[in-house]
Amino acid sequence: MARDLIIGGAAGYDWDKLKYWVNSIKKSGFRGDIMVVATNITAETIAKLSEEKVLVTAYGQRDENGNFTQHSNGAPHVERFFYMWNILNEMKENYAHVITTDTRDVVFQSNPSTWLNTWMTVGKTLVCSSEGLLYKDEPWGNQNLHDAFGPYFHNVFKENMIYNVGTIAGQFEYVKDLLLMIFQMSINRPIPIVDQAVFNFLVSQQPYSNKILKTTNRDAWAIQLGTTVEAIKAGGGDIGQAALKDASVLEKYKSDYKDTQPFIDGDGTVYTKEGGTPFCIVHQYDRVPSLKNKILEKFDDK
Repeated sequence: MARDLIIGGAAGYDWDKLKYWVNSIKKSGFRGDIMVVATNITAETIAKLSEEKVLVTAYGQRDENGNFTQHSNGAPHVERFFYMWNILNEMKENYAHVITTDTRDVVFQSNPSTWLNTWMTVGKTLVCSSEGLLYKDEPWGNQNLHDAFGPYFHNVFKENMIYNVGTIAGQFEYVKDLLLMIFQMSINRPIPIVDQAVFNFLVSQQPYSNKILKTTNRDAWAIQLGTTVEAIKAGGGDIGQAALKDASVLEKYKSDYKDTQPFIDGDGTVYTKEGGTPFCIVHQYDRVPSLKNKILEKFDDK
């Protein structure tokens, strides 16, 4: 039976930034392959990842010491999709599922293979996670959508829910081709950081809209903490900064948030609700100060 793959992009990260992602995957019980696609990475970090049985594909200009630096002016956020696609495209054997995530601010609380085998319904080949806000209600995302696609399409899509591009998964062939589509639709746009806007554009259209399982916080796939109330209270993002100055902004945010708020226990485990199910993936944990240090301590390698 084919194994699963977790693959993430990394640019400018050393082991001290990547170890929480790697260690959490191992602690989750995941038994597939772990891979990093990286640039601006040192030979020392590559060696440490390899020692931890992480497959590394480094790209860019390699110096005499084995360090890699980015060789283009492209945004690493976008370039990663090409390199991840290229690796999958050149493989002689397919994986069953591919899970692709950010690396610096992502940890796994449970085995993603178990979640995918349990919850991927018939006819669904991909899965993504809601951020709980419509585009029109999230200032950064709203401006990013406008700048990436222009005023006409912004007006068409601003009422859509935002889905996060940093925690997606699915069947091998479908993830592979989605990565290529994200890359191809991201290049030559007016701004460099467009991967999230492009992803949301794609998953709102057929055939993706019928093939992708769009999860909410009730489904326990992935929690996007950057748009949750604890991050807002801590001053996270444009909404959080505005809320620190004007209490009415927080109240408006609470009415705008379309999902259920997560519950964080004293151990630093994030649940769907109090007494609920632990999320498989926790993303943007560094946006919640009361959680960050607990996560770092839990998944350190000491």
